[in-house]
Amino acid sequence: MHLALTLFFIAACLKAEDRKFALALIPLGIICDLDSYIGVHRATFHNLFVIFIPLIVMFILWRLHVNAIKDKYFILASLLLAFHIFLDTFYNGVFLFYPFSDKSYDIEFWLGLKETGLSAIFQWTVPGKVGEINYVVTPTPSVPEIAIISGIEFVVLIFASITFFLKFQDTYSSSFLYQKLRIRK
Repeated sequence: MHLALTLFFIAACLKAEDRKFALALIPLGIICDLDSYIGVHRATFHNLFVIFIPLIVMFILWRLHVNAIKDKYFILASLLLAFHIFLDTFYNGVFLFYPFSDKSYDIEFWLGLKETGLSAIFQWTVPGKVGEINYVVTPTPSVPEIAIISGIEFVVLIFASITFFLKFQDTYSSSFLYQKLRIRK
């Protein structure tokens, strides 16, 4: 789901001529999940400090008077990281202040109908506990098995990919490879 929402987010925020930067920003929407393999899952790359890395790089480049990349791309990179972490707080929680705290923060949100009418639940739970899945209270390297993509998520990813491609199609059509393939027909 993160990849699909990243594609939608980038397509909504960038112009069609920003294709190269759009492609470069895609990994930032899913890079937080590398902590499934490196370090502690939902902690190492799912904390508030990770959000500031692109902004720190932007500041360093600004101090060195390097203007090769516009600031808006660094800001968008930080927003993508923040968006990923925010979404994961709704699903079993994240360790927002890791390595300084081992508390898992989990936003519980539910909106539905009851016999008495519309009902909403909003809680900020520490440690995270959602439904039948009890997530780690203390960060540890062990991770429960979670499906990578299924059902509706796959459909959303297809639509996100189509949206992304259509947004940047003009720049694709002028690419060398596209022109070569077009000539052969």
